[in-house]
Amino acid sequence: MADVLLPTPEFLAKHSVEEVETRQAGKRRLRVTDQLWIDYYLKHGHINAHQHAAAEQLLALYNAAGRTVRMSANLDTMPKGNGGITNYAAEAFADFNKLARRMGRQSFRCVQDVVLHNMSAAEWARSVGRADRAATELLRLCLDDLEYAFKKLGEK
Repeated sequence: MADVLLPTPEFLAKHSVEEVETRQAGKRRLRVTDQLWIDYYLKHGHINAHQHAAAEQLLALYNAAGRTVRMSANLDTMPKGNGGITNYAAEAFADFNKLARRMGRQSFRCVQDVVLHNMSAAEWARSVGRADRAATELLRLCLDDLEYAFKKLGEK
């Protein structure tokens, strides 16, 4: 049987870890629940659960559209033919673009940078010339806007 690697006490002091079921029957694994900035903001009470759920939904939509950020490239994974995009990914990307249009440029850029590109709210505020102290409040407003945009996305 393979040795199980458990997190160190120093790691557990900094991060929240939960045990989750895997797809293999009876198998469980540990998952870090605060590895993204959006998770940090939820853990420390800067955003509420509804705002976090909207951020998670945007992240899932971005991943479904096949737009995950890769740090390195591989020639074997280069797109061939029509780019290997499925109907599901195309619809997810279309919904992603609808959200961007519905939210507006500034609001969407905030959630895009913080949620998808994992920038802190203060980093985002500095990049657009806003005050650091107002960053979390602006993030909350943008996440509320995102939640509203998701509700309106289903309506025609």
